[in-house]
Amino acid sequence: MPDALAVRGGCIDQVCALLDRKVDISALSSLSGALKFEPPNCDLAQTVIAFDANVVLRLSKHTKCDDIVDYLRAEFPGHLVLPGQVIQEFWNNQFLAIDSISSSVQKKFKELSEAIGSFDERFADYSIRFQSLMDEFNENYGYVFDEQTARKTKLFVDLLLEKARVPFVPRTLIAASAEVRKKSKTPPGFKDGGDGDFFVWADLLLALAELKSEDVRYERVTLVTLDKKIDWSRGGIPHPILSAEIHAICGAKFETVTVDTLARRLLD
Repeated sequence: MPDALAVRGGCIDQVCALLDRKVDISALSSLSGALKFEPPNCDLAQTVIAFDANVVLRLSKHTKCDDIVDYLRAEFPGHLVLPGQVIQEFWNNQFLAIDSISSSVQKKFKELSEAIGSFDERFADYSIRFQSLMDEFNENYGYVFDEQTARKTKLFVDLLLEKARVPFVPRTLIAASAEVRKKSKTPPGFKDGGDGDFFVWADLLLALAELKSEDVRYERVTLVTLDKKIDWSRGGIPHPILSAEIHAICGAKFETVTVDTLARRLLD
């Protein structure tokens, strides 16, 4: 039986070689396919679903969140992946978008303050006193989040904890590739200031390589994302280089979809 560390090391080497173009990719074939793009059609059992950071929060606000989570937990026959970098991206950026009780009250206060100020300058003193009170409220209760959003976000995260593969490529091994790829505008991430998208991508590729090494059969890789920048896709068509890299690592077809598309595919 192969040593687990040796197998993982082999998968990491495979990803690093691909990212650095030490192995060939079918870039021209992917471009040809993109020009007549048709969404890959295969069974859910042959599908790997991965989630971008912006989806972790957005899915919790979707009207069918509970149904999606229930289906993925109990019925989905494929495999789930959460690139390790997504956890950091979510906490550092997306998590800030969750409304706390305090932020909701702050929004109402701003509306009230603006309404009072429009009436008469004599009410300005009340606005200052309200603001002082709101600052005190935020200091004491700013950590209390909207119960429904927090519950559904945790529901989704618990599903991922139970079912998803969470890969991390060693960052020092791909740091140089990140810099070179950004300079050469190799997707993803050349539209962003940092290298977060690149690390998300590298982690996803590692998960796919590991699944392949375990003889897991799959034909479609679906990234659920809200990112519409051209370094990911154009009009819903994945960047040909991304499709070529997916094919090189595992032979599967690649697509990006929204939460709405995922909901229809799983539940309709």
